Amino acid sequence: MAYARLPLANFQALYPAFTTLTEPQYDAWAAKAEARVGEAYGDAQQDATELLTAHLLALNGIGMDSGAGMLATTGATSFKSGTFSATISDSVVSQRAKGGYRATVWGQQFSEIQRRHFGGPVLVGFTGTPC
Repeated sequence: MAYARLPLANFQALYPAFTTLTEPQYDAWAAKAEARVGEAYGDAQQDATELLTAHLLALNGIGMDSGAGMLATTGATSFKSGTFSATISDSVVSQRAKGGYRATVWGQQFSEIQRRHFGGPVLVGFTGTPC
């Protein structure tokens, strides 16, 4: 299946946390994700690009209402808006504080796709014939 960028409404239907996302914001961040994800992802290219787009948007706090942003990026297990109250899972906060793809649920799912497609042994060091 060839990759095709989803229309904004379809992206928001799949990723409902992005209720305030606008077309220009979506286009800009989807283009960044598309540049990183290529045909090497095979059948997973569509999912990988969408997940990376969501991850990049969430990391930058773009297109999310405050409650969804809190839940997606901090690991909050509950949230109250009135006089602000939140319960945050210590293990999730610890994991996400490390940054990278662990910082959002979409980044974690993207990372799983990467491991499936590009995992395996990695050669380190000189592999040629010595002089």
